[in-house]
Amino acid sequence: MPSTDGNPLALGGVFTLDGERFATKGYLSLDKVLATKESDGSEQTILVQDIVRLFAKPEDPKGLDEVDATGIEQLSAEDWKEAERRQKAITILIEAAKPTRALVSAIAKELGRSVATIYKWRAVYGASKNIADLAPHHPSGGRGKPRIEPTAQEVMQEVISSFFMNKQRLKPAKVMEEVDARCYKLGIKPPHINTLRRRLAAIPERKRLSAREGKQASEKFEAVPGRFPGADRPNAVWQIDHTPVDICIVDDVYRRNIGRCWITVAIDVFSRCVVGFYLSLDKPNATSVGMCLVHAILPKQGWLAAHGIELSWPNWGKPVTVHADNDKTFRCDMVTRAAKSHGINLEWRPVRKPRWGGHIERLLGTFNTEIHSLPGTTFSSPEERGEYKPHEEAALTFTELEKYIALYLVGRYHIKFHNGIKRSPIKKYEGGILGDGLALGIGLPEPEKDPFRLRLDFLPLKTPTVQSNGITWDGITYYDPVLDPWIHAKDPENPNEKRKFICRRDPRDISIIWFLDPEKDSYFKITYRNCEHPSINLWELLEVKRQIKQEGWGEVDEELLFATYDRLQNLVREASQETQRVRKATQKKKTHAHKARQEQEQIDQASVRPAGPTPISQRSGPSVPEHWDDDDEVALYTESKAP
Repeated sequence: MPSTDGNPLALGGVFTLDGERFATKGYLSLDKVLATKESDGSEQTILVQDIVRLFAKPEDPKGLDEVDATGIEQLSAEDWKEAERRQKAITILIEAAKPTRALVSAIAKELGRSVATIYKWRAVYGASKNIADLAPHHPSGGRGKPRIEPTAQEVMQEVISSFFMNKQRLKPAKVMEEVDARCYKLGIKPPHINTLRRRLAAIPERKRLSAREGKQASEKFEAVPGRFPGADRPNAVWQIDHTPVDICIVDDVYRRNIGRCWITVAIDVFSRCVVGFYLSLDKPNATSVGMCLVHAILPKQGWLAAHGIELSWPNWGKPVTVHADNDKTFRCDMVTRAAKSHGINLEWRPVRKPRWGGHIERLLGTFNTEIHSLPGTTFSSPEERGEYKPHEEAALTFTELEKYIALYLVGRYHIKFHNGIKRSPIKKYEGGILGDGLALGIGLPEPEKDPFRLRLDFLPLKTPTVQSNGITWDGITYYDPVLDPWIHAKDPENPNEKRKFICRRDPRDISIIWFLDPEKDSYFKITYRNCEHPSINLWELLEVKRQIKQEGWGEVDEELLFATYDRLQNLVREASQETQRVRKATQKKKTHAHKARQEQEQIDQASVRPAGPTPISQRSGPSVPEHWDDDDEVALYTESKAP
């Protein structure tokens, strides 16, 4: 792991690679940096993706069973509103490079807090960008109450001061071991490690770096805030919108038409680059916005490799502001909260004000025009479609269309000249990041430290109850012993009702759900109750349910769901084998026909014999010019030597 909490990709940022400590000296491209080795001062070219991989936790960690929550999920509406009010005021201080005492005092008066508290909030929120850190604390109960006795709190603070805030740079797990040991000696219950992590995260970055790496390091990584009122740099403003794709696609089993899908696209307004997209068979909703944001924020090397695409897509990083459609279908309080917990201002575009989304709407129009060249296109209107029947001509599967879209965006749209910005989108983006001779670049963005946690925060959620057999979601039951304390739990606000719990699920793999334990404030992984069931995605489940309905089954239970899934998978395998057999037979038929034509041509040529010697003018071979000159000779020589 890198040895600093700062951005290793910033100029002067440090990181450790293969046991050697480096400092980022300059940018060679969006994909490469020039770094100086600390041991001997030599310079080395290092791929950005290698540094990002060092800095961030695995995007899909194996064996991960517990993930800390951000704290936004359990905030009441009143607490959330107050947190937003505080965030708005504190953001003014953060954007002011050197806030005056008068400004701080005015904000303290507005919020009804002391000047010292305002400075503390500025430091905490400036480091975490998590709005939950500004939420009210309730000593009588709820998030923020002291869940550990005062003596344990004192022990934890002493250990943080003596073991964490020093040059040893111990990791939280080691600090926790010391807390546990001291509490054991005193005969008191130690705090949970998540409590310790939150205390460590609340330490101002400059103070933490100064204690752990020295004054020079803290000065080097001190943030230089600025005001970005508009799209004047990469990742300042994104726009998100949705559209049905003008093409019918086919299923993977029978290659039959299954209709159109929807695409959600995010663009960087400054450069017009597409920073991410999300393709779905479902109509757009809050999940579409969340999944598109996640795809846009994270580096895409792994995603491209999984789709067999050998092109670069160097757009990533968190935006300052995102404009999204204000339709009630898309708007979701939890998506807004998730965005704010990651320091993103999600603004819902006003209704009937197209100028807010003009850039994205023009892009979607351009995109669908490109789609009109593919088999199965619906075109833009019945008049344009004419007698063309897209449902009969459809040929691409969902996966094939997704790959085509990525290839078009990265391989064509990004590199094509754009009249509005007078250059290609990728060149505009590159100039904003690296500089273009007219203005300094802002530098590469800070890598996301926990990609998995980011994805989890934007996953769709449900609030089921916990029954004796576990949690049931879409007819599938999930269980883990961590649920036992919550079986048939009563709602603390309404004892006559069962308590509902926040659960999240990735539609790409519904074999796992994530359960939020309200006391531990952590998500826990919960798997199928029947562990013999195969992993499936949400669209496979929906296809299974459609098949069951088509077959006329009455009551649907979990066993029928997976039995039908297995049957459909067998059809896929049989269809694949049959396709290979038919292709092989077709190729044999073509080969035999070709050989038969060749043999017939030989027979035809052999049956026609000239009466005398063939005239020179009719003989095969290169033609001979009537008059030679140097140019003709060279041309003839070149022709005869060509491979």
